[in-house]
Amino acid sequence: MVDAFLELQGIILDKGSSRKALAVASRDIHLEDEFAPNTIYLLELQEGQNAAGGRFGGFGQRGISRIVSFTNTAGAWRKEVDITESEQLKDFEPPYHSAAMPLTLRDGKEVMVAGVIDEILVEDYNRKFRDNGS
Repeated sequence: MVDAFLELQGIILDKGSSRKALAVASRDIHLEDEFAPNTIYLLELQEGQNAAGGRFGGFGQRGISRIVSFTNTAGAWRKEVDITESEQLKDFEPPYHSAAMPLTLRDGKEVMVAGVIDEILVEDYNRKFRDNGS
Protein backbone atom coordinates (compact mmCIF):
# COMPACT_ATOMS: atom_id res chain seq x y z
CA MET A 1 0.00 0.00 0.00
CA VAL A 2 1.33 3.42 -0.96
CA ASP A 3 2.00 5.77 1.94
CA ALA A 4 -0.71 8.48 1.90
CA PHE A 5 1.80 11.31 2.30
CA LEU A 6 3.94 10.05 -0.59
CA GLU A 7 0.85 9.73 -2.77
CA LEU A 8 -0.26 13.27 -1.85
CA GLN A 9 3.17 14.70 -2.62
CA GLY A 10 3.34 12.74 -5.89
CA ILE A 11 -0.01 14.09 -7.10
CA ILE A 12 1.01 17.64 -6.13
CA LEU A 13 4.29 17.36 -8.02
CA ASP A 14 2.79 15.60 -11.04
CA LYS A 15 -0.62 17.25 -11.42
CA GLY A 16 -0.69 20.28 -9.12
CA SER A 17 2.52 21.96 -10.20
CA SER A 18 1.60 21.52 -13.88
CA ARG A 19 -1.86 22.99 -13.21
CA LYS A 20 -3.62 19.74 -14.12
CA ALA A 21 -5.25 19.68 -10.69
CA LEU A 22 -6.81 22.22 -8.36
CA ALA A 23 -5.98 22.12 -4.65
CA VAL A 24 -8.70 22.93 -2.12
CA ALA A 25 -7.43 22.99 1.46
CA SER A 26 -8.74 23.96 4.85
CA ARG A 27 -5.46 25.75 5.70
CA ASP A 28 -2.33 26.96 3.92
CA ILE A 29 -0.40 23.92 2.73
CA HIS A 30 2.91 23.50 4.59
CA LEU A 31 4.00 19.90 4.15
CA GLU A 32 7.32 20.66 5.87
CA ASP A 33 5.40 21.00 9.15
CA GLU A 34 4.77 17.33 9.82
CA PHE A 35 2.15 17.98 12.49
CA ALA A 36 0.20 20.81 10.81
CA PRO A 37 -3.42 19.64 10.66
CA ASN A 38 -4.99 20.03 7.24
CA THR A 39 -7.42 18.49 4.80
CA ILE A 40 -6.47 18.79 1.14
CA TYR A 41 -8.70 17.94 -1.81
CA LEU A 42 -7.03 17.56 -5.19
CA LEU A 43 -9.42 17.93 -8.11
CA GLU A 44 -7.79 16.46 -11.20
CA LEU A 45 -8.88 18.12 -14.43
CA GLN A 46 -9.87 16.11 -17.46
CA GLU A 47 -7.14 15.62 -20.04
CA GLY A 48 -6.54 18.59 -22.31
CA GLN A 49 -7.49 21.15 -19.66
CA ASN A 50 -5.47 23.27 -17.29
CA ALA A 51 -6.32 25.36 -14.24
CA ALA A 52 -8.20 27.79 -16.47
CA GLY A 53 -10.24 24.79 -17.49
CA GLY A 54 -9.98 25.43 -21.20
CA ARG A 55 -12.63 28.07 -20.72
CA PHE A 56 -12.75 31.01 -23.10
CA GLY A 57 -13.15 34.29 -21.28
CA GLY A 58 -14.31 32.48 -18.13
CA PHE A 59 -17.20 30.70 -19.86
CA GLY A 60 -17.60 26.97 -20.08
CA GLN A 61 -17.03 24.14 -17.68
CA ARG A 62 -13.98 22.58 -16.09
CA GLY A 63 -14.44 18.82 -16.14
CA ILE A 64 -13.06 16.87 -13.18
CA SER A 65 -11.79 13.33 -13.77
CA ARG A 66 -10.82 12.49 -10.18
CA ILE A 67 -11.27 13.80 -6.65
CA VAL A 68 -8.84 12.65 -3.99
CA SER A 69 -8.46 13.97 -0.46
CA PHE A 70 -5.91 13.59 2.30
CA THR A 71 -6.13 14.56 5.97
CA ASN A 72 -3.28 15.11 8.41
CA THR A 73 -4.08 14.51 12.06
CA ALA A 74 -1.23 14.52 14.60
CA GLY A 75 1.36 13.86 11.89
CA ALA A 76 -0.47 10.93 10.28
CA TRP A 77 -1.66 11.46 6.70
CA ARG A 78 -4.68 9.40 5.56
CA LYS A 79 -6.33 9.20 2.18
CA GLU A 80 -10.02 9.87 2.84
CA VAL A 81 -11.58 10.06 -0.63
CA ASP A 82 -10.65 8.72 -4.07
CA ILE A 83 -13.42 9.09 -6.64
CA THR A 84 -12.99 8.45 -10.35
CA GLU A 85 -16.49 7.35 -11.32
CA SER A 86 -17.85 9.71 -13.96
CA GLU A 87 -21.41 9.49 -12.58
CA GLN A 88 -20.33 10.86 -9.21
CA LEU A 89 -18.34 13.62 -10.87
CA LYS A 90 -20.81 14.46 -13.65
CA ASP A 91 -22.48 17.43 -11.95
CA PHE A 92 -19.58 18.42 -9.70
CA GLU A 93 -18.66 22.11 -9.92
CA PRO A 94 -15.08 22.97 -8.94
CA PRO A 95 -14.38 26.37 -7.38
CA TYR A 96 -14.15 29.08 -10.02
CA HIS A 97 -12.32 31.41 -7.65
CA SER A 98 -9.08 29.43 -7.60
CA ALA A 99 -5.80 31.27 -8.05
CA ALA A 100 -2.10 30.51 -8.11
CA MET A 101 -0.84 29.88 -4.59
CA PRO A 102 2.40 28.65 -3.03
CA LEU A 103 2.58 25.24 -1.40
CA THR A 104 5.58 24.25 0.73
CA LEU A 105 6.92 20.72 0.28
CA ARG A 106 8.51 18.62 3.03
CA ASP A 107 12.03 19.71 1.95
CA GLY A 108 11.02 23.39 2.29
CA LYS A 109 10.81 24.08 -1.45
CA GLU A 110 7.81 26.02 -2.69
CA VAL A 111 5.66 24.87 -5.60
CA MET A 112 2.99 27.01 -7.22
CA VAL A 113 -0.37 25.30 -7.66
CA ALA A 114 -3.84 26.47 -8.62
CA GLY A 115 -6.22 26.33 -5.74
CA VAL A 116 -8.05 27.89 -2.86
CA ILE A 117 -7.84 27.87 0.93
CA ASP A 118 -11.41 27.61 2.15
CA GLU A 119 -12.30 25.73 5.33
CA ILE A 120 -16.04 25.98 4.66
CA LEU A 121 -15.66 24.54 1.15
CA VAL A 122 -13.60 21.65 2.56
CA GLU A 123 -16.36 20.99 5.11
CA ASP A 124 -18.90 20.95 2.26
CA TYR A 125 -16.74 18.48 0.31
CA ASN A 126 -16.38 16.31 3.45
CA ARG A 127 -20.15 16.13 3.80
CA LYS A 128 -20.64 15.40 0.11
CA PHE A 129 -17.86 12.88 -0.48
CA ARG A 130 -16.60 11.50 2.81
CA ASP A 131 -19.34 11.61 5.43
CA ASN A 132 -21.99 10.19 3.09
CA GLY A 133 -19.83 7.16 2.32
CA SER A 134 -19.63 8.04 -1.39
